[in-house]
Order: sequence, then C-alpha cells, then structure tokens
Amino acid sequence: MELFPILFLFVLVHQHVIHPVLANNDDEAANSKRYRIAIIGGGISGSFVTKYISEYDVARLHETVNGKQRKQCLLDKIVVYDISPPPPGFSDDDGQSIHSNNDNDHVLKSSSDPRPENWQGSRVSSITVKDTVIELGASIIYDGNLLVVEMMNGDQDNLVRDDPMGTSKKEEEEGNNSREPYGFGIYHGNKEWLLKTSSFANYPPFFRKMLLPITFLWRYNLDYFRLQQAVKRAVSAFDIVYGLLNDTKNELTFFDSPMELWDAIGLRTAAAVSFHDLLDGLGLYRDASLEMQQEATTESSNSWWNWRKWLPGMGCMRSELVTAMTINTYNADLNEMNGLVGLVSYVPSSGELFSVKGGNNKLMESALYQSRRLYETAPKCEQSKQRIQRQQKQVTTVISNGDTMELLSNEDSLGEFDVVILAAPLQQCRIQFLVHNPMGMDSSILHPMPLGGVHENIDNEDVIDRPGRTDTINNEHGDLAFAAPLPSSATSPYTSVVTTVISNATINTSHFGLDDNEPLPRTILVSERGKMLEGITTLRIMSIETGLIKIFSTEELSLEQRNTMFGSHHIIEYVQIWGGGDNREHSRTGGATPNFAGGRNSESLPFLLYDSSKHLSKSDTGAALYYVNAIESSVAAIEISAIGAKSVAKLVARRLGLVSPVAVSSHDEL
Repeated sequence: MELFPILFLFVLVHQHVIHPVLANNDDEAANSKRYRIAIIGGGISGSFVTKYISEYDVARLHETVNGKQRKQCLLDKIVVYDISPPPPGFSDDDGQSIHSNNDNDHVLKSSSDPRPENWQGSRVSSITVKDTVIELGASIIYDGNLLVVEMMNGDQDNLVRDDPMGTSKKEEEEGNNSREPYGFGIYHGNKEWLLKTSSFANYPPFFRKMLLPITFLWRYNLDYFRLQQAVKRAVSAFDIVYGLLNDTKNELTFFDSPMELWDAIGLRTAAAVSFHDLLDGLGLYRDASLEMQQEATTESSNSWWNWRKWLPGMGCMRSELVTAMTINTYNADLNEMNGLVGLVSYVPSSGELFSVKGGNNKLMESALYQSRRLYETAPKCEQSKQRIQRQQKQVTTVISNGDTMELLSNEDSLGEFDVVILAAPLQQCRIQFLVHNPMGMDSSILHPMPLGGVHENIDNEDVIDRPGRTDTINNEHGDLAFAAPLPSSATSPYTSVVTTVISNATINTSHFGLDDNEPLPRTILVSERGKMLEGITTLRIMSIETGLIKIFSTEELSLEQRNTMFGSHHIIEYVQIWGGGDNREHSRTGGATPNFAGGRNSESLPFLLYDSSKHLSKSDTGAALYYVNAIESSVAAIEISAIGAKSVAKLVARRLGLVSPVAVSSHDEL
C-alpha cells in the first residue's frame, strides 16, 4: 500500500457553496468600495500575507468586472502590527536603524529588539556578533522552498543566498585547516559518539563528498533508501501544493483549513500519526537500547539474530540520525512528532541549504518593501506608503460589531477594519477577541468571540423538542447556540527552546570524549540520552578563532554546565528564551515550535476563525477574522508559514472580490 498517495483534490466529493464576499459584482461596488485590512504579527506569516494580498489587488487592475475595467485598487490600506520595530522606511523616523537605542547602544540587540519585556517576538530573528550573523531561531532554508525562493527572486539586490549557519561550505572547496571544525557528530553522552563525520576532514575535499553517502549506505543500508523514498514522495506532494496555491480560477483550490490542504495532496494521514508509527510503516529498524523509553519498543533490536550487531559500522538510522535531526529542529523525540513534521525535518538532508545574507529576518522586511513597490508601479494605486503600513503596536483587544472589527492597544483605538488577519499563534498573542451582543440587545455588553465556531445546545435537558415551543433558551450567541471548544492545537503551549550565544569559548574535548588532535565536529547533534545528560539539543561552532558558539537547549544553561563544556573564560553574548523559563507568563505565551503530541494535536482551526455574517445569520456580509498560524497544527517551518499565508491571502482575496473563482457544484466524476 502506497504510504503517500498523491491524491489530488478531485477525491473531495462534496457540495461546494460559494462563500459570501464583501464586494458585490456590480460596477459601482467594483470601483467605489475600498477595504481596510489589519494584520497582527509581522513575522513570516504576516509579512508574506501582506505581499500576497497586495499582488491580488494590483493584478485585478488589469481585469474587468461586468465588462468594465476597475478604476482603482480595492484595498484602502493594509496595516501590519507587531511588537518589534518596523524596518527603515515604515516608521516616523525613516532611515533610523531598528537597533538604535541611544542610551544602550553597547547592548547587543537582535533583529526583534527593542520589544516589550517577556515578549519573544518573531521566531525568525538574528544577531551579529564579531561580524558573524547568527540565527536565533529558524536557521536554514531548503532550495525546494519555492515560496521563499520566489520572495528572494523578487528582491535579488537585498535577498542574497549565503552559506547556512554552521555548515562551513568553504571547507569543501578550499580544503580544511587542521584547526577548523568540520562535519557533524551525534553525541550520546558520557563521552560516547554514535556517529562522527569530522574525521573526514583529514581527506581531500573531493573524497569527503564521496565518504558521507558511502558511510550512510553502509551504516543504515536499506533504511537509508526507505526514508529517502518516503521523503521524495512527500516532496512531490508539496510540489502539487504550489500549483494549487497559484490557481485562483478553480473554487476547489481554495482550502478552508490546513487539514483540507493536506488531505488534497495525500499527507493528512502522516499528520495524524506519530513519527515512530510512520517509520514502523516504512519498515525502518529500531534500536531500543538507544531510546529513553525502551519499554515501548520492540525486542528485535536486542535479539541474538540481529545481523546488524555482527557487522562493523552498523547503526540505527531511526535512533541516531533521524532522532538527532528532529531534536535539533523541534526539540522533540519521535513519539512527540507527527509523521508529517518528521518528514519535513528530514527533507533538508536531500537538497541544497542556504540562509539569507545578513539574516533570515530580511525576508520579512523585503516582503513589506515588495508590497509597497507593487503599488508604486501600479498607475491607479497612489500613496503606497499610506497603503502599506507597519506599526510597532501591541494589539490587546479585537472587537467585532458585525460590520467591522476595532483593534485596541490597551485603551487606545487603532481603528476599524473590514478584515483582520491573526499571523501569530493564538495561544501566544495575548489578545481578547470580543463581539457585541449578537442578539441586538444591550450593545454595551461584550462577549467572547466564538473562535471555535458555534453549535446547537443539544445536551440541555431543560429544552423540550416540540413543534412551536416557546421555552427556547437564548444566550450571547443566539437561540440554542453555544461556543464550540478550541482544539488542543490552539491551546497547548509551544515547545520551549533556549538559544545561547557565547564567545571566547574553548571546547572541553575531554568532556566530550575527543582527542586533542582530532578535528572537532562543526555541528554537534544529540541522541535522546545525549540530550538528557548534557541538557543541550544542538551545538554549533561558528568560529574557532573567536570561540563563538551557538547552543540550543530546553532550559537556560547553568554556569556549571557552561564552564564544564566551554571553560571558565567564556562570555555570554546573548540569550533568547523561546518560552519556558522562570517567568510563568513567558512560559505560557512563548515557545519555538508547536506541541505536535505525536499527531494527536493535528486537528486544526479553520483559516477563517470568525465570520460575523455567519454568526449573526445576516443576509449581507460583515467583518471577518482569519488565522494564518492554523497551519502550524501539523507542521512548522518558514516555508509552511508562507504556505499558510498564501492560503489565507486567497481566501481574503475571494471574500473581497479580488479574485473570482469558478464554482463547481459537485465533482463526483472527478
């Protein structure tokens, strides 16, 4: 049975109903009504969705509505709100660096600083230490990430490919200095290594390139091919996604939720099982002795007939390489990961990797600049600066009155908008979402917005189901309608990760069981046991000369831990806490990656979180709240955020009449 059938969305046999749009299809509406959009969150999701919606607005200028060409852009303004400073050109102090802080210029700041205390900001951020750009969060980009690559191609002067952090590609081309770290290793704790490629540094560059695949083939044999084939099928499925996202003519290519999207390309099953279960289905060998939860594993690894134990150099790909990569990327073991996110974490091993020169955060800045440039070059859309705005504001409340949504920053009103897009994790945003009384009674009374939808109160024993009854029970959401609970993917805290950057460090080779004269691994990954014993998830040597090292860990490293690994003369340059820590509020509202719970949290919220017209049962349309980060219920990465942004932008464009898909009443024959 094929694990990843490439099911196109033609298998979705159901009735399609066109969603209401704010723009009527008459000539007056096409050229008079202009809409205001607020985007909460200026990271990858928020900046990319800004670019995509702007593209739809400008592109529609060249089309006609009922035989008449549009006279103007339909969007009055798009305002992006974020707790971090806007890029130069988007603030009142144009041209000033976002790092400037007058009295504290000597304090090292990340690309997200300055920001309010205990707010982590975008998970794509960087710092520059000793002329080295260091990614604090998402570090690498895969050349198959077509949406990110497309964004870079749109701004080739400012978005330039650079070597991925910590891989030191120049060593491959120029030969290796004997002191320079090389390759990677998987550390098992207690001075034990499961795998080291740093020893390849002693060979000529051309020979090193051959040694790595040969080593993997010998060590992991058939498992290496099995996983590679599964990853290829997943990549092929993602290739279909891009075609669907670019299609605005067919109603079937508009997805209401991430699960619909994954179902359309045959990856929904992978998102609903643990990565261990998926690897079992692939037939990958499992070595119980390398795992912390041995009682949950099979006994085959300890059996006397296990032929791998009788051949030198044999290893367990699942418990070594795959586990180390998932711990590095998501700080989770294979039981905690779902199958889809596990495959995504392994995809970079099969392609070219890079980062953005100057920091991956430049992607967000460029997306906003490209949005403005679209309007600057559109003859019928003036005032590009006013149309695309980026403000450093903390949105605390969103209130729907049915027709519009008002945004508040504490007591200050930020304005009213037709569409609001939440581009940050719901459990991290610290926003109250409220509605005026839908029953039209006391308009001063506000109620929680039913983000999970509403359902009938079928369990109320006081309601007697009889024709013409008069004893119906009403609440703030209408006759017998109650707010549905949010899925666990929208309430579970994100996984905590701490990024520590130190300089003047000296690797304690004795602690790691290394000889003084052997080359150090450039990147040190860890097994489950290595993570437990050392308290780290990844260690990267950025510069051996300056002792510059980046460490990922679950908790902040103690002075004793740092001294043991790096000597007493090391200097802490920067610490970024992604969730966790002693501050309870920071722990609850922060975090680096979602808690996938082995596929149990894969159920997602829809992209359209709240539609006032549906909630109020109005014949016309009203304000709407969309949620880009709904897509993170199944998988999280820079490219996944871009896919979520594109999906939401299409839905918003359809609602506002920027695109006009053709409805299909049914497709049983497809």
